[in-house]
Amino acid sequence: MLFEQELTSLLKNEIAVIMNDGQAYRGILVRFDNEVVVLENVYETSNDEIDWVEVSDDKTKATAIKGYIPWRRVTLPKLIIRVPMILRIWPWATTAQAPNLRKKKK
Repeated sequence: MLFEQELTSLLKNEIAVIMNDGQAYRGILVRFDNEVVVLENVYETSNDEIDWVEVSDDKTKATAIKGYIPWRRVTLPKLIIRVPMILRIWPWATTAQAPNLRKKKK
């Protein structure tokens, strides 16, 4: 799928945008074109602030790495991001599904 098709499917939904300078933004995607992405209700963080921890599942003895992100609310009404500065875009899910952890071989 093309960039525009993917973003069209995410309109009016919350997304996380990772920038090529290490900053990250989370907000509602309200508009976009080939040059800019516009978010409202924005939170921000830095890649340096993500707290990565290893979590193990006691039943399966499998481990996974999870990140805890300290989001800060941006007080301005909207954020306009230049598309060339975007590294990744993820749909933001507020409820996480349990990861499909592989069992360690005995």
